[in-house]
This record gives sequence, structure tokens and C-alpha cells, in this order.
Amino acid sequence: MNRYSGVLALCLFLGASLAHAGGFAQPNQSAAAAGVANAFVATANDASAMAYNPAGIAWQDGVSGTIGMTVTPRDSSVILPGGRGVAPNSSNDPTIGHGYLTWMPHDGRFGFGFAGNILYQIKNNWGTAFGANTGLTDLTVGHIGLDGVYVINSDLAVALGVDLYTSRITLNQGAQSFRGTDYIDFGGHASLLWKPLPGWSVGAMFRSGATMNLEGDTANTAMKLKLPDTVVVGVAHDFYDTWRLEADVNWTRWSAVHGLNVVTGGVITQSNPLNLHDTFTVMTGLTWTWRENSQFRLGYAFEQGANESNGFHAAVADQDGHRVSIGVGGEGFGVHMDIAYSYVFYPNKEATGTFAGIYRDRRQAILLSVSKRF
Repeated sequence: MNRYSGVLALCLFLGASLAHAGGFAQPNQSAAAAGVANAFVATANDASAMAYNPAGIAWQDGVSGTIGMTVTPRDSSVILPGGRGVAPNSSNDPTIGHGYLTWMPHDGRFGFGFAGNILYQIKNNWGTAFGANTGLTDLTVGHIGLDGVYVINSDLAVALGVDLYTSRITLNQGAQSFRGTDYIDFGGHASLLWKPLPGWSVGAMFRSGATMNLEGDTANTAMKLKLPDTVVVGVAHDFYDTWRLEADVNWTRWSAVHGLNVVTGGVITQSNPLNLHDTFTVMTGLTWTWRENSQFRLGYAFEQGANESNGFHAAVADQDGHRVSIGVGGEGFGVHMDIAYSYVFYPNKEATGTFAGIYRDRRQAILLSVSKRF
């Protein structure tokens, strides 16, 4: 290690005093990043840079593509107060996919990228626990990202992009049911990747929130949903040409998401106010390149839940959590394959109010990504 190692250690120490954007964001967007607990904004060295830091395209000559999938087993339940027993969350998180395509001409200054993925998702069903107060909440926000990248010099690149969102929701509460769809809404993002010293890289990305206007299947019914702004920054350092250590911090403005309220003819007919607070995350990851194009990865993240204990809403049902991950990558059959596994342990959370109880949650994720450079 050299004299700059202490700087990274300080960044890790400062980051560990913070915490991740919980809410209903989907943090896993590729197997390579998931293996290091998504501490990837300062690395962004494959096509999944489109999800973590599109400025990373600047160091990827030619055309690169990545496709993959995520399987997410979950075990969630609540201990109800007054000796009423344990009620399960009877929904399972679905399998989702991701795909990215980038183009950076050799010695060119301008590059381009495309992303197709799921950025936000809720899948909870507490009908056996709270009856008419909340049943099934099934929300999916799909995302298409389009980016242009500009290389300022050999050490610095920036990117600007547009986000196109499509969303659908099913919200069942007792006899009341709402199904809504928003086919397209817009947001934007900006990012940079800077390599100030040999072996060092610094990344940052800002994504603005968008307002989704979901029109119901029934006439004159609608829901307005504000997506949060997010900021992520990170620093990475290479050791001995085989080890890379990265630390990232993420902030998400969940306080902008005020509720899941259904409006019929100008009147709220399904009221679901959310008492969410802004969250931070710290993510740290270690990559060992044990031979050319072959990696072994470890990661840890502390994820802060957005739900306040007072005013906790089971429709979101997120908690503070500890994420540990492992991953491998290597060449085979003419492509690069990455596999990752993560486990999130959530300490029990005691909530008060309408959805009072002690919440228990465990999540796993298994990711496979296949990449190719042309």
C-alpha cells in the first residue's frame, strides 16, 4: 500500500457513519456490481455503467452489451400486538431482468448508452394481518435510460442522460381496489468519473425524481406518485494491480414521496399517507482480479430504511438492513459471465400506529449477468 491508502481509509470511516436508500428502490442492477454490494459508481467498467455511472463508458472502447436477471427470495412477517400471533407477508419479490448497451469509438470524445431495467418496486400483501387497512400492494416502475458521454481528457469524463419511466400499480384494500398505469414520464441524470491519480478513481451521479401520473382502469380514478431524487458518490483505489477497494455513499430524498393515495373524481377514496424520511447508505466492496478477466468480489452495505416507526406504513414495509454479498466473474463461451449472491439481514423493527407490530424481514438476491464487447 502507498501513502494515498490512508485517504481511502478515511473515506471508508466517514462512510461507515452513514447509512442506504431503503424505501422501494431496487439496488441490484447487475451481477458485477451486486458482488461488491453495489459499490460501483467509481468503477463502472462494464455496460452496467448505465445504471451506476454512465460516465464510465468513456473507458470502454467499442460496443459493449450486458443482459441479466435477478431472483429475489424473501421471508417477511409481522408479530401483531395483543397476542394476536404472527401474520405473513404473502407476496414474493418477482424475478426481474436488466439490459445495457454502450458505444464508445476508439479515441473518440463522444459516447452513447442505453439502459433497460427496473428501478423501483413494491410487492407486499398484508391482507391476513391488517384486513381492509392494507392488502396487496404491487408497484413496478420500469426505466429506460439514454445517455451521451463526453471525454474531457484522459482522466475525466462526464455524462448527461434522460430517464423514461413506465409504471403500473395494483392496490387492494378490503373491498376497494385500484389498478393504474402510467405509460411514460420523464426525468434526468448527470454523472462524472475522474481519475486524479494512478490507481485512484472518483465517481458521482445525480438522478432527479419524476412524477408518475397513474390513470386507473376505472373512469376518473388516478394516483400521483413522486419518485425521489438520488445522489451517489464514491472513491476507489487499486492495490498491486490485483485488488480494488471502493466505498460509496448514497442519499435518497424519500421525504418527497408523500403517499399512495387514490383519487376518484377529485376525492381521495383510498388514503395511504407515507411518513418517510430521507436516507443514506454506505456501500463498500473489494475486488480481487486473480487472473486476467477473472474476478472474485466481496461487499457489505448498511441500508437505512425510510419508514418511520411512528406512522409506519406496511405498504412500503422497509427497515434498516445489513447487506453482505459475494460474486465471481470470468470468461467463458466467448462472453464474460458474472454471478453474485447477496443476503440482507434486517433487525426486527417495532412500529406503532395503524400498522403496529414487530416486523421481521430477510431478503436474498441471486444475479446472473452476461457481457460482451464487440
